[in-house]
Amino acid sequence: MSRLDGYDGYDGYDGYDGYDGYDGYDGYDGYDGYGASRRGGSSSGALIPHRDAIVGAWAPMGPVWPVRALDPAVHPTLPNFGVAGLGRLDPRIRRLLFESELLSGLHFSSDATSRTATLWHVEVAMAGGAPAWSGTPLVSMSLPAPAGLKAILEAQLDYLNGYADLRGDRAREILAQKAPQHAFWASVLPLQPARHPKTFELIGMVLRLAKYAEMNFKDALGVPRPHELSAQVQPMIPTPIHAALPSGHATEAYTVARVLVELATGALPAASAGAKTQLRELLMRQAARIAINRTVAGVHYPIDSAAGQLLGLSLGEYFIARCRPSGGGATLVDAWALDVAQYPPQGDFSGQELFDPQAGSRQTTGYAHRIAGAVPGGFATCAVQGTSRLHWLWQAAAAEW
Repeated sequence: MSRLDGYDGYDGYDGYDGYDGYDGYDGYDGYDGYGASRRGGSSSGALIPHRDAIVGAWAPMGPVWPVRALDPAVHPTLPNFGVAGLGRLDPRIRRLLFESELLSGLHFSSDATSRTATLWHVEVAMAGGAPAWSGTPLVSMSLPAPAGLKAILEAQLDYLNGYADLRGDRAREILAQKAPQHAFWASVLPLQPARHPKTFELIGMVLRLAKYAEMNFKDALGVPRPHELSAQVQPMIPTPIHAALPSGHATEAYTVARVLVELATGALPAASAGAKTQLRELLMRQAARIAINRTVAGVHYPIDSAAGQLLGLSLGEYFIARCRPSGGGATLVDAWALDVAQYPPQGDFSGQELFDPQAGSRQTTGYAHRIAGAVPGGFATCAVQGTSRLHWLWQAAAAEW
């Protein structure tokens, strides 16, 4: 085993399909990971006779430590701890609270007639004691008619055949990138689980957001995988059972890259603008390579990576906006659309089509553009409010840098 494989200590965090690398705590029996003898047995069996031996006559006198939930001076009404209690919780429990805040502002819809799927940002205002809902599209993706889609995908197969020549060179990389790419992000940033626990927790939430969005788009659009169009593709890894577009690896890599640039460089002075630009370029190049490797492996078309890049950049901006202080005013996040019918059939993906890493700005193309707004000539934007819990997590992660 190489030293890089030992990096799979990072992959305890990759038990994240949840933040479940952390879930050695599974229930309270993670307590057995910490209480059970290495020779076997559970701490529960030892604790029963232990209590019988020391508890003495039953005469409860109350705790000598403060119980904040029962202190009327601290909590005269409901003991809603809010952000004050987050640090006392297990990360697995915090994850559920963060997910609630992160995903409650999103809604997904699809329209079979227009062959369009849309991720909406939902805004809630209280009107007369009842919630009033309104929505703005965050990301929209549309497919051409089946014959047009078939023509685009068949043309894209030529790229898979060409990229297959790189499989021998990139095999270890591709296999290592099947799980979330913590070791790769840590090769660019000095990212360590022991030193940056809240940053890893934040990345876990970024991945949760990306998975929520990408899987809904995949399910709605149902684009077939390359090996379903040709027996000659023969992927070098098992092909995931879900649909192709957008690429989940591209979506997650670009979402994480966008967030990490903001998080890790937030405290840099203006004089470090060059360093920030370099970091942004490296993380964006890395995201592109992760995405392209999936085409090399034979499981994605280039258009899948373009769709993942567009979605990932939007989700990264959305996540950052949700981590702003609650009550500090809304952050405007641009709404973007992908029109697969306009994608050049012979179009490859390099990662530079939709984002300029030097300027740190997004770019429009014939197939990717901002969504028109209600005002003629204007563009749609989502007014995204920050949330208190996610802001707590962001601050805790930022303090590690």
